[in-house]
Amino acid sequence: MRFDAGRGRRVPCPNERSIVYVLSYVFSQMTRAKSSAQSLERGGAERILKAAISLFTERGYHGTSMRSLALAARFEAGSLYHHFPSKQKILCAIFERTMNDVLAGIEGALESAAGVEDKLRAVVRFHVVFHIERQQEAFLSHSELRSLTAANRQRIVAKRDRYEERLRGLLAAGVEDGLFDIPDVRLATIAVLTMCSGVADWFAGDGPLSADTVADAYIEMIMRLLRRSGDPASSSVFSPHRDPPPSGPWRARPREDRFQ
Repeated sequence: MRFDAGRGRRVPCPNERSIVYVLSYVFSQMTRAKSSAQSLERGGAERILKAAISLFTERGYHGTSMRSLALAARFEAGSLYHHFPSKQKILCAIFERTMNDVLAGIEGALESAAGVEDKLRAVVRFHVVFHIERQQEAFLSHSELRSLTAANRQRIVAKRDRYEERLRGLLAAGVEDGLFDIPDVRLATIAVLTMCSGVADWFAGDGPLSADTVADAYIEMIMRLLRRSGDPASSSVFSPHRDPPPSGPWRARPREDRFQ
């Protein structure tokens, strides 16, 4: 550093300017390298999750080894553990992401519409389309729930309960407003969720129906099932004034094994 008498201020020497430049350059390169490494790590984890979703759907969780996961994700077997220390962690990550996405989705659907009936239409559309577009993840969310450890299962079931509560609250609001004829809101909630989630079991992407077409049909059916109307044909199937459904060999799924 030297003093510029003509201008009354200190001026960096050329060597000092070089040092500042070099330090700035090194810092920017370190930041870029760190960002690149984080991107590669995220990309690697995503490859593993994608491979796991496919293999767990095809072979089941217990029928899939870490070696086969590494091969499908194009990793060395040892490198897999850098991203996930165990197969259980991979399964849990799939469940966590799926449930976080459906919780965010139902909140977005509720915020996108005004009025109970429009909100219900938006929720049903989101639920049906999600279970079609994310078919494998939706399938795993009920077929492999039992494969989670007790602690992980408890956390995932709690998120499912939050999702169910949002729909149950919406149906209860419809009853309170005189829009829906539902004597048992909890039962109706389970019925709607099971009906909408079932598309993950039968929908075929190469079939004649699009996701939006299926969603439209489900919305119409559900609104007819729930809506209070003077037209007997539109009366809710949950109404106590209708004849009870015939008995059959069905039984309720255990709470933790229900569909989304």
